[in-house]
Amino acid sequence: MDVAPSLSRRQLLSLAAASATTLIAAPVYAQRTTGGFTTNSSKTANELTLVVPYTAGGPLDRASRRIVQETSSLGSIQVLNVTGGGGATGAAMVARAGAREPMLLMGAVATHATLPWLNPQLPYDPLRDFQPLTLVARMPHVLIMRSELALQWRIYTPDDLLRFMAKNRQPLRYASAGVGSIGHIAGKLFQTLTRVPLQHLPFAGAQPALSALLEGTADLMFDNVASALPHVRAGRLKAIGVTSTTALPMLPGVPVLSDSVRGLALTTWFGLFSTAGVSDAQAARWANAFAQTLKKPTVQQYFDAMGVIREDLRLRDFAQLVQADHRFYGQFLKNSQLTP
Repeated sequence: MDVAPSLSRRQLLSLAAASATTLIAAPVYAQRTTGGFTTNSSKTANELTLVVPYTAGGPLDRASRRIVQETSSLGSIQVLNVTGGGGATGAAMVARAGAREPMLLMGAVATHATLPWLNPQLPYDPLRDFQPLTLVARMPHVLIMRSELALQWRIYTPDDLLRFMAKNRQPLRYASAGVGSIGHIAGKLFQTLTRVPLQHLPFAGAQPALSALLEGTADLMFDNVASALPHVRAGRLKAIGVTSTTALPMLPGVPVLSDSVRGLALTTWFGLFSTAGVSDAQAARWANAFAQTLKKPTVQQYFDAMGVIREDLRLRDFAQLVQADHRFYGQFLKNSQLTP
């Protein structure tokens, strides 16, 4: 895929160096919870720790806490939020834990498929240092605009957007959570397939990017459905199209982008991993316990409300998904000249 780069090689090298520094020097936010309740107790010998490498309150954090609440067969599981490095700090903690005292990780496409290519000094190997347990959910993305801007420009569907951009050659600004983020990659893919000009506005995280969209600093954004859905339902944002291959029940009437832009299909995922080196029996026990939790009707309803899609992939099947996406995003980022 030939995508015009938005940053110079020097800028990208600086970004990679900054990311490496962040892994070492950035403040780490850590909060323990058991069953969703904050606790200051120290870890006991039989207690598992589930590391969420993102801040409390986000989609992956909420999913982790709900899973912990519903998984009683594994005993006490503490949720620990460890932020920094775009998810790499928390992932590195799990990778370094060792098989004798393994930890669990709520990993994602970022920790296992994109960060390894953007930061050559990442302190873990995404394929060797973890044991994939079970896929939690796939997370479709949605192209969004401020509702008042969509009304002003009469943009309600992907076709409306393409017609508007064809007539107005001034590049629209799209926000993302940073260089190499899924929102950035989706924007690059959209730009490549449509050959329309876009200006990328990278921010230090998804929340600042969404704030910029709501405040009018940016015109467009590809965001995950779980994050965008409350704003769409409240009328603040207009959903233009979804990146899944089929329409989504939680966004009725919103078109599928690939119907207008062939090839524009992109769905990310998040799932549970353990430190590498645990026995096959232990990995199977954890994977099956979490899979049974995810099949509970109350849990399925919870994830439906979040705007994510459940799919039962465990152990080897989940590992194959991780490996395939690691290859795909690596090739895409190289072709886009986004790797340092």
